[in-house]
Amino acid sequence: MKKSRRIGGLSRLAVIVICCAIINPLNNLQARVEMPSVEDTREAERARLASFEADIAGLYVRLPIAGMAAGLLRGNDLSWFKGYGYADLAMKRRVTPDTPFHLASLTKTFASTLLLQLGEQGRLDLDTPAADFGIKLESRGTITLRHLFSHTSHDRPGEDYRYDGSRFAQLDRVIEQITGRSFEVYLNNLIVGPLDLKNTGRMGGVFEVPPASPYKLNDAGDLVPGAYKTYFGSAAGLVASIADYAKYLTAVKNNRFLRPETQALAFTPAKSTVGHDLPYGLGWFVESVKGTKVIWHYGYWDSVSTLVVMLPDKNLSFFAFANTDALSRGFNLGNGRILESPAAAIFLEHFLFDVE
Repeated sequence: MKKSRRIGGLSRLAVIVICCAIINPLNNLQARVEMPSVEDTREAERARLASFEADIAGLYVRLPIAGMAAGLLRGNDLSWFKGYGYADLAMKRRVTPDTPFHLASLTKTFASTLLLQLGEQGRLDLDTPAADFGIKLESRGTITLRHLFSHTSHDRPGEDYRYDGSRFAQLDRVIEQITGRSFEVYLNNLIVGPLDLKNTGRMGGVFEVPPASPYKLNDAGDLVPGAYKTYFGSAAGLVASIADYAKYLTAVKNNRFLRPETQALAFTPAKSTVGHDLPYGLGWFVESVKGTKVIWHYGYWDSVSTLVVMLPDKNLSFFAFANTDALSRGFNLGNGRILESPAAAIFLEHFLFDVE
């Protein structure tokens, strides 16, 4: 009896083992059917990138642009780059990742780092009245440095947002008075030099690659030589290549210059005096699009249009620099709505709206 019970137990065990052997392959097969393979995923990404690339190329064709640089920063790598048209039409000089473009207001994203670093060091209080630095502007209240920094200095300071590059430029005085150095010198010492940015600086400076030449539309709608504005300071004027800007943005994301909690201040929307979120933080636009945080900035000046868009949740950023104003002209980006930008809309369509 003991022997037969033992045999019976073994038989039941054998049945269980056989059943598991049958069921597990079925489960594995089901998993293989339901889960896309690595190659399938790669193929989908290649298709998405190809579609995105085609749409960006189409945008370049539709808009009157002499030369445009576009890139994607995935993590710490400039994983995709395309140059469209010419950095110089007469010389037929192609656009490369190292071609310096006038950034216009993208300069503010560098000023953001410098100013917040001074705050971290205890040398700057953003709630200091601007008048303490000799900055006198009309208002119905006390304008602080924070108001200039966040474009909230008009009418009753802090009540509402109104993009104003000329008021932001008043922060040049703050940097000069605190550091004893100009914005240019301080920027070179704190960012350009340490990051070894070879194609970043003031127009007319020494670069490894010649900067993109400026172009504008004449009355007939043709591209003709233009001219860049000469102001250089915290609000505008910096020249940089996409490769250099990607290196800078990587350093920002990796908190090379600021503590995480300090950097987060730049990427947090300012609040109005009545508690409403405004579209600008400290040197950066900040929006929620489809429930996702989008951090961005644009540049728009004579013969200049530039754009940077970050999706921090996806560790993905997009750049588009042009040597005409076509990427920004007529889209009212200063109002703080990223989807008004055709280039940004293409990027978000392919890498945010099309991906869950």
